[in-house]
Amino acid sequence: MHMLRSILIAAIFAAAGTMPAYAASMAKCDDASITALQTKVDAMADQTKKTAATKQVAMAKDAMKAHKIKTCVTHMENAEKGMSKM
Repeated sequence: MHMLRSILIAAIFAAAGTMPAYAASMAKCDDASITALQTKVDAMADQTKKTAATKQVAMAKDAMKAHKIKTCVTHMENAEKGMSKM
């Protein structure tokens, strides 16, 4: 009985640890987040990175309009990654 309780508690903590990260990731695809990202992209000095990030933001907007949230999040993450690459 003690072993089963320990396993159950461990499973609950594991699930609780992953759900907020997933939920936060999924919550990024909305007008406010895309607008904030667009503002950061617009302020970029490196034109090559800015062009690539701008394309990712545009694809994120299109995906959001098509209700493809996972795709939208992926494009937003790609834009963020492209902004920080050297």
